[in-house]
Amino acid sequence: MRNRIAIVSIFDLTRLFYEISIGLKEAGNDLVWITTDKFWTNWLKERGVLSQDILELVYKSDDFLDDADKDQILSDIVKSEANAGLTANQSLMMDQFVRYKNKPDINEYVYLYYRDIKRFLIDKQITHLIAEPTNINELITYMICRELAIKFISPRNMRYPENRVIFFNSHMQKDAWARPERDQSISGQQLIDSFVARKKAPSYFDSHNKTPVIETKKIAGSIKIRLGRKKVFSQDNLTHHDLGGRIKLTLRRAFNSTYLKHFSQYDKLDEIKGRIAFYGLHVQPESSIDVLGSYFSDQLKLIKDIRRALPFDTTLVIKEHPNFLGIKKLDFFKQLRRIPNVRLVSHNVSTFDIYSRASIIFTVSGTTAYEAGLLGIPAITFTEMYFSGLSSVHLCTDLTELRDLVWSLLNGFKRDYQADCDFMDHLGNCSYEALWSDPNFSSYVISRENIERLQKAFLKVLSSDIA
Repeated sequence: MRNRIAIVSIFDLTRLFYEISIGLKEAGNDLVWITTDKFWTNWLKERGVLSQDILELVYKSDDFLDDADKDQILSDIVKSEANAGLTANQSLMMDQFVRYKNKPDINEYVYLYYRDIKRFLIDKQITHLIAEPTNINELITYMICRELAIKFISPRNMRYPENRVIFFNSHMQKDAWARPERDQSISGQQLIDSFVARKKAPSYFDSHNKTPVIETKKIAGSIKIRLGRKKVFSQDNLTHHDLGGRIKLTLRRAFNSTYLKHFSQYDKLDEIKGRIAFYGLHVQPESSIDVLGSYFSDQLKLIKDIRRALPFDTTLVIKEHPNFLGIKKLDFFKQLRRIPNVRLVSHNVSTFDIYSRASIIFTVSGTTAYEAGLLGIPAITFTEMYFSGLSSVHLCTDLTELRDLVWSLLNGFKRDYQADCDFMDHLGNCSYEALWSDPNFSSYVISRENIERLQKAFLKVLSSDIA
């Protein structure tokens, strides 16, 4: 039976998905696309994708459904929610960009997304869907895939080891697709030992960090596209900034990042006495916290809850994520400083310097817990991650139990090194040698060599029924 695959376009990742789709099609698979923007619809058409094979989620107010149609769809949405373990309202809350726009007719898009995506997947007899779930349309699509028993494939950068791609079967990064065969090149012990020896952040971290706050070419291109559409200050979808919003965000970020770099007063790590705990701030809005974290996405509240759980002799150290510096409002940091026994260190301080002092690490879903697990430092995440099998990494989804977990880790934790080696051996064997990244941050990701590796990896996953 031929696989019938739908791919959800998401910004510049569309370029990468398209290159991969060529290999999937050559292998005998049928492909269709879901887009949220006329630019990417036309981009795909220019490369030979037929109009009937593209569902474009772009709407005008005239497209909104009447009450009778919405009432009929509403019961189907609720049934879909029950099966997916994810609600439409939760999806709306996960997409902070949509929340920022706060459109009064936001529910109208949910009805239209659900109706049109479901029809499209049924009409095209889709067996597999590929997406990187970030926005509301992708989250609604995941719900429908669960309802229709369509296999959901989400590729992600594994982080460690570098240049490995790993696939998940939901909007979460918990259950990875297993390889149909063992990768003999992977050794869990070598992965851990080399990481401990190098103590180096992943390369994607540096590439993101070099991205300028104001990208003049990108802004000019955005203006040109909007002028061409005759939609300069408004958009017919939920997934893109209107021009006014983009300019406002860029200027705010430029001002905030300048202040944080040159005028903000930071605590010095070497002047903090005694035991420390560490929480690295997440970039936000971002799927790593808004989608994966969901109920723990209010970072200021979470930091207060962590502070409540820590002993009085332990200082909680906070560091802003240096990538995309300036996105958070400056008031966030003012409120942060008001929390007792919390210290804010500069974004330029190496996390590895912090790890050398830290007795425990906290994160919603971030790389800091993965790194702590490889180093053998106790870490707590607030959502289950694919690296949660490391003996140092512990899960807390009930904040009333956080204090007891923290105290047990601070007073009696012992790492199981051999179990960690075995787990990394297993985890490495769930991944494939290839880079997964936004083409804007890495030109290598769309090189012929890497595309061929990604095509082979996707074909292996498509041939596997094990998740």
